[in-house]
Amino acid sequence: MKKSKLLVTVLLALLALSAAACLFSFAYVSWQDLSRQKRLDAWRELDRRENAAQALEREYRDWQELPQQLQRFRANNIRSMDEFAGFRRDLDARLAANGLQPPRIDLAFGTMKDNFRKVTLKFSLEGSYRQLKKFIYDMETKAKLHYFSNIQLSAGKDTVKGAFMLEVFLGE
Repeated sequence: MKKSKLLVTVLLALLALSAAACLFSFAYVSWQDLSRQKRLDAWRELDRRENAAQALEREYRDWQELPQQLQRFRANNIRSMDEFAGFRRDLDARLAANGLQPPRIDLAFGTMKDNFRKVTLKFSLEGSYRQLKKFIYDMETKAKLHYFSNIQLSAGKDTVKGAFMLEVFLGE
């Protein structure tokens, strides 16, 4: 019986040792997973920060280019007061080229705000639909910034009557 007791004790010791080894391996694997997860989290955080830094750098470059773009926009789109006189002559020429003659053109100069002034031109025209359409197209193809803020057309017997409101922006 002594041999079987010794054998049972040895087997129990081996079982305890294998259970301890199993528990140790589970703990080791869990620790490795935690360590790997922490490294992955750190890597993801680093990647996120790098992407954010790159986005911030792109935005910073865009902001640095903004003054040059604004200068180009002003040069290409905003008229000076001298250019406005040329615009008025061009408007009259485009009206005449399309066979249109407004009874009068009312000008309203807005207040100066941030070195810009809005000038509103109001006039009415009467002519064929084709004449009015060609005039509108001719004005919209101009390079400098102006736009029709309001167009009201009404059909007459043989002609179309139109009330136009054109806005032009002047810079100092």
